[in-house]
Amino acid sequence: MKRFLTAVLSLLSAASFAQYTPLGAVSSWTDGYIVTTQNDTIRGKMRVGMLLNDAPQQVIFKQADGKKQTYKADNIVAIAQRIPFADESLNPQIRERQYIYFDKISHPRRNGKMLLTERLSRTTGKLALYFDASGWKQTQEFSFGNFTIATDPKDLSFVVVKRDAESFVVKRGNIQDHYENLFGDCATFVKKYPDATRRDWNRFGELVDAYNSLCVVGLP
Repeated sequence: MKRFLTAVLSLLSAASFAQYTPLGAVSSWTDGYIVTTQNDTIRGKMRVGMLLNDAPQQVIFKQADGKKQTYKADNIVAIAQRIPFADESLNPQIRERQYIYFDKISHPRRNGKMLLTERLSRTTGKLALYFDASGWKQTQEFSFGNFTIATDPKDLSFVVVKRDAESFVVKRGNIQDHYENLFGDCATFVKKYPDATRRDWNRFGELVDAYNSLCVVGLP
């Protein structure tokens, strides 16, 4: 198991979107926490026990006495799982990430249904980038358990959530159409990155993180 995960994480360094590649929920025991709908944070040894369309449906915690406690997705708003063997990965981006995060968002491909979805953006701010399972599966090349590696990102897509706005799917073919909605409210960003075209798709995740870094919420 250890050698398997190390090999998978090492392979991610060859992917075009290595820094923003989804890793998927960890189904083996690892350190982590959840935030419940009651705003309680529960930490400990945990694993995701069930997935539906790549969305976690339950999280199981193992207590010190060996007993297990299960939390259903309906009662969870966020999940964080430590990436197994991240410190041993040859990929510095994996070593830096350390954790896999899921947030409950209104999913545009599921008619707004609230689903726990893997967050890929590295920064916090007005924009958040999420794994669009439907878009990525269309060009899947290698699959290792929960991990999916795609080497050609041109047909992939992301779910983007902007604070105080609806979530939507962004892909290479419509990145230019969404530029104003995504970035147009921040003059500092627009001055540095005046447009975004299909040629910028490979660095879309970097643009989202740059926007969050340059544009403090409440400032132009």
